[in-house]
Amino acid sequence: MTEWTVNNKLNAWYQKQYHIKLPKQYETKSLLYFSLYSPADLFAGGEPGVWFDPSDLTTLFQDSAGTTPVTAAGQPVGRMLDKSGRGNHATQSTSASRPTYQVDSTGRAYLSFDGVDDWMVTPTITPGTDKSQVFAGVRKLSDTAANILELSAGIVGNNGSIRLSMTQTQYIFTSKGTVQALAVTTGTITAPITNVLAGIGDIAADRSIIRNNGVIQATTTTDQGTGNYLAYPIYIGSRNGTALFLNGRIYSLIVRFGPNLTTGQITSTESWVNGKTGAY
Repeated sequence: MTEWTVNNKLNAWYQKQYHIKLPKQYETKSLLYFSLYSPADLFAGGEPGVWFDPSDLTTLFQDSAGTTPVTAAGQPVGRMLDKSGRGNHATQSTSASRPTYQVDSTGRAYLSFDGVDDWMVTPTITPGTDKSQVFAGVRKLSDTAANILELSAGIVGNNGSIRLSMTQTQYIFTSKGTVQALAVTTGTITAPITNVLAGIGDIAADRSIIRNNGVIQATTTTDQGTGNYLAYPIYIGSRNGTALFLNGRIYSLIVRFGPNLTTGQITSTESWVNGKTGAY
């Protein structure tokens, strides 16, 4: 692809118009170069995973069967289509436990989880690898411990799992072969606050990384044991629909199981998620 330098004012207009913050390595590159990036690129090789984009109303339905589209803020979401191409759509069959579609004051769409009983779940996903990458645009509305997502009904009792969660003051990404390795954000992060989070797991390399708003916060090299990530559903907004309910917003959610990403791929994905989230 041909690249050329563009006027900084044009880049500034583009970022404002489309709620996108360009990473430094793209600030002098063409708008075409940047605008062609899509999270779909992460799954171009058939990698297992999910890509959920609440800003795309064509992917949201009020019922779990997918017969009644979401058309306005405040409506429940019982089915959210996976845009990765893998068909791992998230559903919630219980009406009272469905998150709602909302739009914030900047025009950004999100799913609102009430912290009481809202959650969704995908079908069983078979990763077939020991490497994972997670990207999430979230807003934390409570300092109560909660799950953003978890592969399996509970990482403590299930090998080959990942988890992205929050405590009173921190976010945590956990990767597990047969042993858990926790990467924890630094400083104090208290509600209400909006963040773009990235978690990177590699069982064989004994690496668990958490990034917050485009910056590495922690790299853990604890021995994760052996094996690949195993076949489980991904639970969104809770642990197995029974505990650790999220009181907050999810603007974007991507989970990929496949070869390690380059720094450029990671920062491009974070910037894309931030365009949907507005965290930094």
